[in-house]
Amino acid sequence: MSKVKFVFCTHNHQPVGNFDWVFERAYQVSYRPFMNVMLNHPKIKWSMHASGMLWEYFAREHLDYIKNIKSLVASGNLELLSGGYYEPLMSSIPDRDKIGQINKMTCYIKDKFGCEEANGVWLAERVWEPGMAKILAERGINYTVLDDSHFASAGMDIERLNGYYTTEEQGYSLNIFPISQKMRYLVPFADVENTIEYFKYLVKESPNSDPVVVMADDGEKFGMWPSTYKHVYENKWLERFLTSLEENSDIVETVNFSEVLKIKKSSGRVYLSCSSYFEMSQWALPTSTQQSFENVINRCREDSEVKRFLRGGFWRNFLTKYEEANNMHKRMIYVSEKIKKYIDNKKPHIEKALDSLYAAQCNCAYWHGIFGGLYLPHLRNAVYNMLLKAENLYNKSMLKRPTWNIFDFNCDSVDEYLFESKMQNIYVSPAVGGSIFEWDIFQINHNLLNVLTRRYESYHKKLRDNINNTVIVSDNESEVQTIHVNAVKVKEINLDKFLVYDAYKRASLIDHFLANDIKHDECMFGYYEEKGDFVSGIYNACVKGAKIILKRYGKVNGKNVEIVKEISPLSNGYAVAYEIKNDSSEILDVCFAPEQVFAFSSKAEDDFGDLKSIDIWKRYDDYFKIEVELKISCKSDLFIYPVETISNSDNGYEKTYQGTVAVFLVKCVIKPKEVRKISFETIVNFK
Repeated sequence: MSKVKFVFCTHNHQPVGNFDWVFERAYQVSYRPFMNVMLNHPKIKWSMHASGMLWEYFAREHLDYIKNIKSLVASGNLELLSGGYYEPLMSSIPDRDKIGQINKMTCYIKDKFGCEEANGVWLAERVWEPGMAKILAERGINYTVLDDSHFASAGMDIERLNGYYTTEEQGYSLNIFPISQKMRYLVPFADVENTIEYFKYLVKESPNSDPVVVMADDGEKFGMWPSTYKHVYENKWLERFLTSLEENSDIVETVNFSEVLKIKKSSGRVYLSCSSYFEMSQWALPTSTQQSFENVINRCREDSEVKRFLRGGFWRNFLTKYEEANNMHKRMIYVSEKIKKYIDNKKPHIEKALDSLYAAQCNCAYWHGIFGGLYLPHLRNAVYNMLLKAENLYNKSMLKRPTWNIFDFNCDSVDEYLFESKMQNIYVSPAVGGSIFEWDIFQINHNLLNVLTRRYESYHKKLRDNINNTVIVSDNESEVQTIHVNAVKVKEINLDKFLVYDAYKRASLIDHFLANDIKHDECMFGYYEEKGDFVSGIYNACVKGAKIILKRYGKVNGKNVEIVKEISPLSNGYAVAYEIKNDSSEILDVCFAPEQVFAFSSKAEDDFGDLKSIDIWKRYDDYFKIEVELKISCKSDLFIYPVETISNSDNGYEKTYQGTVAVFLVKCVIKPKEVRKISFETIVNFK
């Protein structure tokens, strides 16, 4: 009689920059209780991957956990997988960094746990590109694990997948284990008996061979996902599941990946296209397409024959969908190139520079799905913090003097202008309104323009349609469900009031022309008419000395207008001088409103205001210990308001502070051919 070879694998991860209390909560409700149950079942073999941040946290705060891992590895019950130390999307980082991240993880688990050379890797978010096979095989990696949806995308019948398959790139071979989506949804959400019945079904379908089935998924689903702690531990789902596996040893046997490689031959050669798990492929689609795709899925939900041929987008689409993600990604690539030069020149603190770079490659802040990801400022801030730490080391020995670098930074076929010094970076996009899109302050290693634009997301429709039928949720719900089940849960009331969307990417020096009677709320919520065409217009640019001069001819209320703005870096900020020329034959009577935005650490009471006739404004940030100061050359009104987004998460819809906008309102009555001059300074004071 055949017997199912069952590979039970968990992947544990917390992002770089996540709060300490989240690490600790994850340990208390998921990692520790899971370990305690596994220790009570020494006959059960399992596999595990944890990201480097977690290994370091366990070693620092919970040494007993490390000791238990070492004991289980020594007994042969537990197999550890390597991977990128800081959980990067492997295909999205330079090849030299792929190898560096894997080497760092492999060395860590070998030294810490006495493992032999790890020959399997976990790929973050199971994002696959064919070129990965060569990179991994060259490093000596023998296998990885991917979802069965990857195989479905290649035209294979996921009901008939068995064991592992072999792919190759340029003659370099790599084995791939398919993860069963059915098992991912059964464990731990279905009754234990349902899983045992599925094993019996597999035995019946393969009477002359031992079928292999893999359940590999987030360890956080065992206790940290909504409602799962009570289900998995208090109601003893995991205990009953492992006991049932032991009691049904005649039909199912737990094994590790490496054991399968030794006892079974490859099930065949396979070539997989660029893909990830199915849900990720949905999230990566453009918003309008995502909604259409979800409608198709709903229509085909019961038709497995049709659904197996459905596939969504590809992870790199997030870099198109979210300009902020692309900016971080290209910034990471840029810093990686700098660190390569730093290493080639044999500068000091190479390991420290590499470690900061690798930490900045942690994937979570670069995309958004059912978890916050890109929408969480503290995760994006952590990416920039690590990038700037690495760049700071480079600057100290490699940057000789402040300079403007001109090249296509964000890979959109148009040049950006990057001012770089040992104190700050000021990145300007002439093609997008002549705006400043990044402002890095090295003393605090923070990008003060790291503010997310308010965008329409496909899940906003569900919230808006059901706003009168929402449920306030906490972390202590009794109902058990997978995070992928649709439900309208909110963390606070009246979220529909904040479902507003920006017509342009949030940046600084956005040049608005508005009606003279513009109201604060109209500006805050975007309910106004733009009188000019300068907001996202293309400016001509040139550098003269330390200045960048931006010029554009456009229209304001149908009249010809020319703007010249000079940006001059200061030691701790920048000065801007505007010249607005009315190049028409009629008087121009309008409100000129240059907008700036700041990524403070949190929202404050003074982030909301309609200030009258002022020439200076200050805002203190207690976390960063800085004061942002704006000074303008003429008395003007000033609108201050927060940018807040609405996103969906595993715990429900939530509002998140992204940054604070400051808009000067300069009333301009400019005669024909006359020029109006306005200047201001934006500086950072360190407290």
